[in-house]
Amino acid sequence: MFTAPRWFQKELRLISPELHTEWLPQAQRWGIYQGKVLNRVVENKDHEYKDLDQRTLRKLRLDFFFTLNPKALDAYREKDPYVARAYMERGLDGVKNYLQGEYLW
Repeated sequence: MFTAPRWFQKELRLISPELHTEWLPQAQRWGIYQGKVLNRVVENKDHEYKDLDQRTLRKLRLDFFFTLNPKALDAYREKDPYVARAYMERGLDGVKNYLQGEYLW
């Protein structure tokens, strides 16, 4: 049984206290769970193994941000950066820090 790096587990809990990782032996991949429900399998676009790293955390941050702020997601989809930015700046006390210095546009 593998254990996710401690730093990754800590960052994961900062996104949501319900998130945790488990190794999926049959898939040979990491699974990220929200409570008891499998949230996602960590793999690349070609369905190959992918390390637990900042790219995975960034994707989770974006997913959780848009889940909490559906109007920001609509603005992002409509490619309206001004409206999306307004929702982001209000929604997360500075989304730039939340996304580790990266904006979506």
